[in-house]
Amino acid sequence: MNHLSELKREIEIVRKELDVAVQGDEWAPECYQVSVRLDALIEDYMQYEEKIRLLSYS
Repeated sequence: MNHLSELKREIEIVRKELDVAVQGDEWAPECYQVSVRLDALIEDYMQYEEKIRLLSYS
């Protein structure tokens, strides 16, 4: 579960970073890069959560 907590924390950090980039005068490439990082973290979180769920049913 600690890994899930760490992923949640990282997701929140990158989400806030994206909010700042969008509100500021960041160029589209910078916003896109942050968005891609956020997507990857969310994907990792979902995959890890699914793995835990499957292991708990085993």
